[in-house]
Amino acid sequence: MPPASAGLDNDRVAAVLDEIGDLLELKGENVFRAVTYRAAARAIRDLREPLRDRLAQGRLGEIPKVGPSVAEAIEQLLTTGRSKRHDELTALVPEGLLTLLKVPGVGPATARAIYDRLQITTIDGLAEAAAAGRLRGMPKIGTKTEENILKSIAALRQRTGRSLIHDARRAAEAMAAHLRTHGAREVHVAGSLRRWKETIGDVDLLVAVADPTPLMAAFVAGPSVLRVLANGETKSSVVLESGLQIDLRVVPEVSLGAALLYFSGSKEHNVRLRGHALRRKLTLNEYGLYRLGDEKGKPVASRTEEEIYAALAMDWIPPELREDHGEIDAALAHTLPELVGVTDIRGDLHTHSNWTDGRDTIEEMALRARAKGYAYVALTDHSVGLGMTQGLNVERIRKRSLEIRALNATLAPFRILIGTEVDIRANGRLDYPDEVLAEFDIVTASVHSAFAQTRDVMTKRIIGAMEHPLVNAISHPTGRLLERRPGYEVDIDALIDAAVRTHTRLEINGGPERLDLADVAVRRAVEKGAALVINSDAHAVEELEWMEYGVATARRGWATKASVHNTLGLDDVLATAEGKR
Repeated sequence: MPPASAGLDNDRVAAVLDEIGDLLELKGENVFRAVTYRAAARAIRDLREPLRDRLAQGRLGEIPKVGPSVAEAIEQLLTTGRSKRHDELTALVPEGLLTLLKVPGVGPATARAIYDRLQITTIDGLAEAAAAGRLRGMPKIGTKTEENILKSIAALRQRTGRSLIHDARRAAEAMAAHLRTHGAREVHVAGSLRRWKETIGDVDLLVAVADPTPLMAAFVAGPSVLRVLANGETKSSVVLESGLQIDLRVVPEVSLGAALLYFSGSKEHNVRLRGHALRRKLTLNEYGLYRLGDEKGKPVASRTEEEIYAALAMDWIPPELREDHGEIDAALAHTLPELVGVTDIRGDLHTHSNWTDGRDTIEEMALRARAKGYAYVALTDHSVGLGMTQGLNVERIRKRSLEIRALNATLAPFRILIGTEVDIRANGRLDYPDEVLAEFDIVTASVHSAFAQTRDVMTKRIIGAMEHPLVNAISHPTGRLLERRPGYEVDIDALIDAAVRTHTRLEINGGPERLDLADVAVRRAVEKGAALVINSDAHAVEELEWMEYGVATARRGWATKASVHNTLGLDDVLATAEGKR
């Protein structure tokens, strides 16, 4: 595996190459040049090794679509942090046009046309023009497109600017690895990242060392640090090139448990916990749990979280639950659920191969799943209607099935399940007829189109799929993409009720952009007794590791092993699917 920082360099370079492609189109240059830069960016994101290693080995030219000009831009970015070609194009393109591309549905050609006609270079200006009906009549822009642009701008303005948990974890791991090379024996993650929230405002790291001075110096000079916000003796803060803030606190060894407790819980959880301590004539802070009025004396407990919770007559509360959603009362009553864990998962029921839009072969996906200790993996490549993914027609379905059966003969007792992610069309019909669906071991149904349908129509559309006897699960039930696209309008409680009634599983999708169902919906599903399934939706072997994000989301929703169907063995998973049929 590459070091934690490898992907950060690759991602940054890919982002600049994508922007060069946009700038080329905005400038009106040959569109094929723009396509080349974007294709190179995609290839770089798919790399499993750091670009810096490729550069050092003189192997940049082996990357698809990386010719001499693209290689030169990559080398400049890796060595100087800037690209001459990017700088030249930025100077030639009207300032602000790139900003318009942040609006979903506004591509380079549309942005350039809007600028040439209306001289608009800001999102506010675009919103005003769309609201006034000044865009319609332009090439390929009608009333409906104008309405969609306004909706996209509204969605864009709702973005929080927070980091996806996947990106925050990579940055935290890179910094932690750096600190361990400079004397930190253990680096502890706290805050919302430890609670596995779906998006992260900033990262909190805790370290217990005797002499903090050299560690703080190493921290502010750490990987990808853009600027230093504060550099103190026990606390420092930096902002990375990605815009993510990381705070480092050095605490005494004796206070580590108290500090970890204090800096991990949500504000609401901590207020409730301190209130409980006060009722017991105790006071709790980041240094320890003390008898009231004796804050400078010896703490009642401070070294570990477990001993502090125990001193408060409570069970230890998993970090994922520390949101003041009833966990303190449950800990006092010793009724906290035994949450599902990664080690409980027996298989992944939603993955993709290079038969459609995945990167790796079925064999590679299966071997990685088996290496994770799974008993099975379902290859649920896309159905034919999702053209951009090279969805499978009937002929290709049967060829793929032959390949899977041949692999199963050599991998037994591990089993590759023949599956599909079938589209639920806008009219509610499934993308395959029943006789084709019957050929699959696992059928998961999803919405990938017509997101603007009304709440009632969308709800009826999905429930209709759930009522189909051959549909085992609904994947990413709300269709959201975190920080990019809100979910479509749907009655999630009606879906949960339908899941219970029809014995259809609701997916918790572990993709870091999805995490769908959300934790609050997971809890409602658990309370109503709906069957859940946690999947990675992996499109490459390393994305099978996204299962941990799905499990964390399930844990935040108070899900137990009993609620999650892919904690079952192979025979039981197939029996539950067959039972619905």
